[in-house]
Amino acid sequence: MTTTPRPFFPILIAASLLLWADVSATGAQQDTTIRTARLGDIVIAVAADARAATAYTFKRVDLAKILKLDAAVVADFGRLIPAAHIRTNSRGETLIYLRNAGERQVGVFFQGALLNIPWDNRVDMSLIPASVIGGITVAKGVPPVEYGANVLGGAVNLTAKTLNTPWSQTDFSSRFGTEGRVDGSATHRGRSGRVTFTGSVGYTKTDGFPIPSDADLPFSQASGSGTRTNTDSRVTNLFANATYDFDRSHVGVSILHLDAEKGIAPESHLDPAASRVRFWRYPTWRNTMVILNSEGFSGGGTSWKGAAWVNAFTQEIESYQSATYQTVDERQHDDDFTVGTRLTLSQSLGAGLAKFSFNGLTSTHKQRDVELDASGNPDPTQTFPRLEFQQHIVSVGAEYGFNLSLPLTVTIGASFDAMFTPKTGDKPDRDAFTDYSVTVGAMYDAGNGWFVRGALGRKTRFPTMRELFGEALNRFLLNPNLDTESSVITEIAVGFSGETFSGEIIPFGTFTSGTIDQQSVLIAGEIRPRRQRVNLESSRVLGVEIVGTASVTEEITVDGHLTLMNVHVDQSAPDDPDRLSEKPEALGRLALTYSGGQGTGLTVEGVYTGRAYSLNDDGQFVPLKTSLTINVRVSQRIDLAPRSVELFVRTDNVTNQVVLPQLGLPAAGRTVSGGMKVTL
Repeated sequence: MTTTPRPFFPILIAASLLLWADVSATGAQQDTTIRTARLGDIVIAVAADARAATAYTFKRVDLAKILKLDAAVVADFGRLIPAAHIRTNSRGETLIYLRNAGERQVGVFFQGALLNIPWDNRVDMSLIPASVIGGITVAKGVPPVEYGANVLGGAVNLTAKTLNTPWSQTDFSSRFGTEGRVDGSATHRGRSGRVTFTGSVGYTKTDGFPIPSDADLPFSQASGSGTRTNTDSRVTNLFANATYDFDRSHVGVSILHLDAEKGIAPESHLDPAASRVRFWRYPTWRNTMVILNSEGFSGGGTSWKGAAWVNAFTQEIESYQSATYQTVDERQHDDDFTVGTRLTLSQSLGAGLAKFSFNGLTSTHKQRDVELDASGNPDPTQTFPRLEFQQHIVSVGAEYGFNLSLPLTVTIGASFDAMFTPKTGDKPDRDAFTDYSVTVGAMYDAGNGWFVRGALGRKTRFPTMRELFGEALNRFLLNPNLDTESSVITEIAVGFSGETFSGEIIPFGTFTSGTIDQQSVLIAGEIRPRRQRVNLESSRVLGVEIVGTASVTEEITVDGHLTLMNVHVDQSAPDDPDRLSEKPEALGRLALTYSGGQGTGLTVEGVYTGRAYSLNDDGQFVPLKTSLTINVRVSQRIDLAPRSVELFVRTDNVTNQVVLPQLGLPAAGRTVSGGMKVTL
């Protein structure tokens, strides 16, 4: 008999955070040994000396660059992140890939809390509002131990807008564009004594996205329509945060609520008469998070950061009979409830800095799949049980960074990860998954702005509950032998940071054993093949990442990045897959920004996606088109201190190029929009 354990550790950690905050408020003057960047996350600590100098690859994207994107959702941020690939899959989920790592290998965090839905360890970034985001920190390559389990592909940390001035500020933005696009948001930030607070509300809607020229859509696309079938969406968001500053610490509470609905473009390279094509809609998609986070100093060279959160997620999937989207034949209802915590303690120890981390979450997924009759009611001849699945994930780790010599800092770390699935619905039980991770890195300051760093590590990812138990309305065939995948990750970076130029060259390699991918399987008696997740023998990604920013003049800045990658799969049998799906060989961006003295702004950027391969319905990999899109933004800022107004017009994909992340699912063609941003 399976019992549900109480989520004691998040409650314990939350109480500890509050206790430490109160104790540190009454302590002595602030210890200046360590400075922490107040990012609402628990992974960024900067030492006043070199003891905690990082050997890892971090990319920070500040608010100024984010604002110039005029983004409605977080998915639009992807092109600012070197080696990041944003792709919308056949389920309609927009996901992020770093250095061609799988989407379930990348953790997305908000205010220190895991934003991923643990059932599938990913989150649809097209439904996360951009209006509440004040900064992004991305970790790539070897992940630090404090990120916990299942992040062998990296982590994306999203932080909310905060106030760094003694006065209050209110921001309004609005945007209108092609295909009935409407975006609007309002954010107020203020301070009263020791309390800093933020409140935000936002709304975005579109009737769909335009079809690019030369898009090949032989099936499931309305003839003569310039809008892609079933790609409308609506997102409403509410966010609130209050943070209390003690003398040597702070404690904050955040609430994020998202309410959305959207359609999913059908795979238009497939004939529905011969293949399994998804005709899906999400009439309900809701996510509510309550997050407690805190950071501070407790004396004696000790600092700490932590977060505890509760996440309630609900979605419905409706499956239609055809591309007319008139008759629903199946409906899936999902409810997920997650309680989690993260804690990192840092302690000055000898000539170095020691870190101890704990990550834990417990998540329950409840699902009911219902087949409907011709009148749209549940089939009376069948029963549709509500299945319950549950997992517990725990990760404990330690890391030590120290000066081997004055300009050379070395970091070593290790962690232990475990996953338990006490409830498996109507599927057989699975044994617990356990594994370990190790990291070693070094940072050398060569002087005059030059530096060299490198890292080597091993990290694992457990199969998600959906990979183990989910059948996606009979689209997938389960694999009872699906197992963990693990990677050996290595990189070395040479970089320079100066007043007018900064850049890095980062060769890297990821060598994965047991890579989880897909194959097509034809079941006896069925005419349409199903997909099945399998562990491949091994795969590897070799690449080089080049990043640079240059100030040509006081008014002109050029920045960009280029990542070249080679993906290889080892076959244990001739019929095994010989490639990985939708992994581009090159990703790049080059942008020129002009900021005139009279408030005039101009940005021209090019975004390139190289060759990738996608699996067709016969189980064969076919090449996808490469693409180069041009985006242009023109703006005029009017300063009426302390107020300001910015008017802007932008065109994305100016030449209406076909961008094909996956067979039959082209991205948007040319879009034109304009709007204004007001700061009071």
